[in-house]
Amino acid sequence: MEAPQTTRQVVETVLLDPHERRKLVAFAHARFGIGTEDAEDLLQETALELLRQRHYVHSPQGYLFTVFRMRCVRLYRARKEQGRTVEVSEALLDPSSQPAELEKSDKSLAIRQALCRISSACRKLLASHYIEGKSLRETATAMARAATGVGNTINRCLKRLRACMN
Repeated sequence: MEAPQTTRQVVETVLLDPHERRKLVAFAHARFGIGTEDAEDLLQETALELLRQRHYVHSPQGYLFTVFRMRCVRLYRARKEQGRTVEVSEALLDPSSQPAELEKSDKSLAIRQALCRISSACRKLLASHYIEGKSLRETATAMARAATGVGNTINRCLKRLRACMN
């Protein structure tokens, strides 16, 4: 597991690397049809957003990619809603203009990072029960575990997940 990095270190190691920048710009173009100039603007705004944050990141490239992808999605949705190509606007790029969506994406990122820190067995149990909506008995059957202990195991996995989020 990588040592945690500050968001400043993430920006310096990933965004200042021309190869990484080209990969992100190519992703924005291939996946969302975003032009090079707009993708570069999104990268700059992603860097500014990361520099405003004051926490450590365990998966620097994954974290940066997720923040950048969310910005691409917002731009793509805005263009789709307007039915035409639009310029990147300050309202779209300013995180304070959409606090609810930003808070939701921050929580999602925190959960994803915490899930990366727990065991794959815990992830599978939690996914089976909470995401797929299986009962405890169905989860036990799917995971080849005793039905009587699955509830306790899920509770232990949730405690581990909460501990990783703090």
